[in-house]
Amino acid sequence: MNREILFRGKPDRHWDGISEDYVKLHAGEAYKDGWVYGQLVGNAHGMAWIIGHIVEWDEDYIYPEYWIPVDLETVGQYTGMTDESKNKIFEGDLYRSDSGRIFEVVYLKSQACFVGVPTKEPELWVFLEDMLDMKKVGNKWDNPELLEVPGND
Repeated sequence: MNREILFRGKPDRHWDGISEDYVKLHAGEAYKDGWVYGQLVGNAHGMAWIIGHIVEWDEDYIYPEYWIPVDLETVGQYTGMTDESKNKIFEGDLYRSDSGRIFEVVYLKSQACFVGVPTKEPELWVFLEDMLDMKKVGNKWDNPELLEVPGND
């Protein structure tokens, strides 16, 4: 079984020289709608980068296609599934059910799987497969207002 391992994250603008133009230039097509897509690497100091494919390496260093610092709080993994609109589903994505509930995609360690958690009832959850016909309405970083909508229960 092959599974695509992919991450996304928001570029960390606190680094000197990391402007939107820099990210567009270096990440190219891997930068879409304010997100960088690729593989995740980090260090012991809590810093994280999204990198492209490794194009060269030696015993001291790796040389990826691109190397973009990201805000670790925004990093989400691709779940391996797509919704009915063919959107790849990532951790942190928000979906609305027919009843109006907003579900956040999270990784549930106790079940070792990605699930949908109703934002107003975090003790409940549904399997991701049960969310595939729901409408994607955003993600928790770009659309935090969806996490606080009155009547979202």
